[in-house]
Amino acid sequence: MISTIENSPLTKIAEIIMTQAYERLGIPVEIYPTSGNRSLVISSSGKVDGELVRIGAVKEHYPTLVQVPVPNMELKGVVYVRAADKDQIVTGNLAKLRVGYLEGIVQAEQFTQGFENLWAGQSETELFRLLAAGRLDAVVSDQIDGALAIAELGLTDVVPLGRPFQVEPMFHYLHEKQADLVPQLATVLAEMRGSGELEKIVETALEAMITGQGHPSAD
Repeated sequence: MISTIENSPLTKIAEIIMTQAYERLGIPVEIYPTSGNRSLVISSSGKVDGELVRIGAVKEHYPTLVQVPVPNMELKGVVYVRAADKDQIVTGNLAKLRVGYLEGIVQAEQFTQGFENLWAGQSETELFRLLAAGRLDAVVSDQIDGALAIAELGLTDVVPLGRPFQVEPMFHYLHEKQADLVPQLATVLAEMRGSGELEKIVETALEAMITGQGHPSAD
């Protein structure tokens, strides 16, 4: 069983990728969605077999989690603001504003370290509703989750604040008790990346989710 962050489109896409990777090894996989913090607790303690998708810094903070060293996705960190505020807000003054992020997202936690007025939300839609309503000045998200939350809520007045502030490769992690699978999964992911299959999965799933044609499927 692999834990992951609940209510995140990015992890839904990663689920498709890793389900297919495990299938190539003849291993069925069950995904357990939970809160961001709890997912790391149970994966690093060995209560589940691993973590679906996280940034590279996770291995430094959770030494019992062994990284599969081939990225399965990219995380592009983006700050979103209301369109009317875009000319007044810059990265340099975010620390003094009301800023929201999804609880348990390490990239967002690192970016907002030292900020004065933070709100840790439980879902992307919660955060973007608060932003649209003027209860937050900015939301720190990622390009996939942010675009999908905006589309789901039908928001027309929320925009990115410039280019991504960070682009990070994302990795699959296994608890050390399952470390023998790491080289096999690395080989499979390298093959999928080299053939363009990973990129195609992301594009197809994202398009389906944005256009409302249905949720992405691991089939």
